[in-house]
Amino acid sequence: MALDRESLEILARALERLDAGFAGLPDFTPGNSGGPRMEEVLQALAEKLQDNYPYFHPLYAGQMLKPPHPVARLAYSLAMYINPNNHALDGGRATSKLEMEAVSEIAAMFGWKEFLGHLCGGGTMANLEALWVAGRLHPGKKIVASDQSHYTHERISGVLQLPFEKVASDARGRMDLNTLEKLAGRGDVMG
Repeated sequence: MALDRESLEILARALERLDAGFAGLPDFTPGNSGGPRMEEVLQALAEKLQDNYPYFHPLYAGQMLKPPHPVARLAYSLAMYINPNNHALDGGRATSKLEMEAVSEIAAMFGWKEFLGHLCGGGTMANLEALWVAGRLHPGKKIVASDQSHYTHERISGVLQLPFEKVASDARGRMDLNTLEKLAGRGDVMG
């Protein structure tokens, strides 16, 4: 079993191309990056990381945790060399445009013509933002979710001080729609 190392050659070529795009800048030589010490730290980390499960291996096919696709891993590594910041267009012009393109393509998958969104670093952050927006749009209203929903819904609702209630599911994991309808009829549930 071996980790994918062939893709590192692709990353090296992409880094050369990225670097060439900054050729017009004044000369600059980065200070000593602490090569020997950096290698020592990374070798120690590599040793410690061996205590994780190798989810990329076929023996772990049933796990929900999988490594990112090789192109995603390489694209992330490439971007981290310049560490763009998409909080505003001036902090990451190219990556902000890429984010808008990705959100547009996701919206198109659902047939949405009007949409607003951005990419999140994971499901927990996406849940946090969605619940925060819901709480702002419907202050004082209750969040209801299936008892099969991800645990972060209830936890994040607590952090945001949003009332939360679970709705029972049947043996097939389907939310009890009669209970949901009764809860919605009370008028204190987000619409």
